Amino acid sequence: MNKFIKIIGILLLLFATIGCISGEDTDDRTDMNDVEVDSSTVADEGEALAHDSENEVQSKPAEYDGTLVRNYEIVETEEDPWKSAIRKQYRVLVPTDITEEELKATLIQIVLDKTSENKDIDAISIFAYDRREDVNGAYTLGTADWCPNGNWGDVTPEIASSNDRSSYEYVFDIKDKVGNDDLDRPTDLEFEIKNYYSACYDAEWDNIDLSDPYATVDEEVVYQKVADKYGITKEEAKEICMKVTLYQMQ
Repeated sequence: MNKFIKIIGILLLLFATIGCISGEDTDDRTDMNDVEVDSSTVADEGEALAHDSENEVQSKPAEYDGTLVRNYEIVETEEDPWKSAIRKQYRVLVPTDITEEELKATLIQIVLDKTSENKDIDAISIFAYDRREDVNGAYTLGTADWCPNGNWGDVTPEIASSNDRSSYEYVFDIKDKVGNDDLDRPTDLEFEIKNYYSACYDAEWDNIDLSDPYATVDEEVVYQKVADKYGITKEEAKEICMKVTLYQMQ
C-alpha cells in the first residue's frame, strides 16, 4: 500500500514539472513575438531617419561651405501657400561687407535652419538686405530660391505630401556690388538724405489731386526741402539722391 502511494506521489510530481516547463515555453514564445514587433518598429524608424538624412543632404548643395556663413537676422516672414504646399518668403539683414560666397552660404544656411525647424516647408524664397531701412523695398544684395527644379511654382501636391526633395535646386541672384570694394558706397548721411527725399516725395503725392490726369509731383520742390533740411544746395541734394539710387540698383 505504501509503495502504491509513493508511485502516485512521483507521478503527480512529474505532471507538475511538465506543466511548469510548458508554461515557460509559452512565456518564451510570447517574449519572442514581442521582440519581433519591436524590431519591425525600429526598422520603420530607421527608414524614416534615413529618409530625413537623405533630404538634408539634398538640401545642402556641394558648394555649401559652413565656415563662410555670416550672422543674419530675419526681419520679415511672409506666407505664400499654394494648395497643400507650404511656401515661405523671408526678408533678411546681413552684414554690409559680406562677400558673394559668404552671402550664398548664408542664404543656404537659412534654408537649412528653417527646414530643420519645420520639415514640411516645401519652398523658400529669401531677399537679402544690408540696411533695415530698405527691407520694405526691392532687395539690395541678392536673392535665393529653394524649390523643385529651381521653379517656385513646381511644388506639386505629391511633393508637398511626401516631402521628397530630390528635385530641389538653389537659384541665386546676387547683385554685382556684393563684395566689390571698388564701388563708391554712399555714406550713412547720404543714405539718410535719400530716405528723406523719398519721404518728402511720398508726402507730396498725398497732396496730389488724382482726378487730374496731368497732376504730378514737382521734384524741384522736393529737392529744395532736402537742401533746406541738410544745409546743402539743391544741386547737391540731386547728386546725392542719384548716387544712392545708382548704388542700390547695381
